[in-house]
Amino acid sequence: MHEFLTFLLDDDIMPINSEQLSLNKGDRLQLEDAVSNSRYVFGISEGIIALQQDESILDFSTENHFIGLYTDMESRIYGKILSETATVWRFDLRDILAKISLTRNGFLLYNKHAMSVHDSLIKKISIMKLNNPNKLILSLRSLASRFGEPSTDKEARRLPLCFTKTILSNYTGIKSSSLTHVLNKLHDEGKIMYSRRVILVYI
Repeated sequence: MHEFLTFLLDDDIMPINSEQLSLNKGDRLQLEDAVSNSRYVFGISEGIIALQQDESILDFSTENHFIGLYTDMESRIYGKILSETATVWRFDLRDILAKISLTRNGFLLYNKHAMSVHDSLIKKISIMKLNNPNKLILSLRSLASRFGEPSTDKEARRLPLCFTKTILSNYTGIKSSSLTHVLNKLHDEGKIMYSRRVILVYI
């Protein structure tokens, strides 16, 4: 998705308003401004951000991905910074739609992002139908493949510390009281390494 963000920031094609924001853990990205009647889109340059509806976590985004391109205009969706810091670019949705309509490449990049969002949503819906152990291990593998950091074990990826048990419980729908038990079970089965806040996932 780096190409899409580069495309939007390229003033040679069509200059559009953009603003770079430096944010901290816990800050929110509001997708609408009732005063100006604007709908915002945020392109992420750095950091990990949860996409939430009310207090429920729908998904996560990181660098070169976007929040706000696809909403039903009614759901109360917003972004919440999970990492210690984050850097994002803020655009007006109307400006983005105007710019992508000018070139075939812009439309293709937009469509590529739409398919990525769709595939991620379908994958999560399928995973959420499983029992807790399978739901959790598949969720952890998905998160590790997208956000995981290198570890001393070359076959495992370490989840960033911002993926706390509270966050994982919210995302998977597994009660906090059950999550620790399932994590320990997956650890005993050799599918993850779990110790306090550190989770290594074999993928």
